Amino acid sequence: MQAYRIYNLVIAADVDEEAREFYRREIGGTPPDAMEELSPSVDVRCKDGTVKTIRDRINEEMDARNDWLRMGIPCELHWPFLIGELP
Repeated sequence: MQAYRIYNLVIAADVDEEAREFYRREIGGTPPDAMEELSPSVDVRCKDGTVKTIRDRINEEMDARNDWLRMGIPCELHWPFLIGELP
């Protein structure tokens, strides 16, 4: 998964169009025409106020989704998600 900056938010998605669609549906509003792909080493502020790298947040989310799958709970492994905000 890649990380895309949309305004001050960072969204993980496989491709930029998925990030745009996630923003439209889940955040609301219209994403900009041009989005920046961010390096995995960039720091983001998470919902709980902690600051982590994009790589760490993607790994945490993917680990959680894999745990759900191992428990037999259906989930889409590569569904886009909000990583956090740029500090």
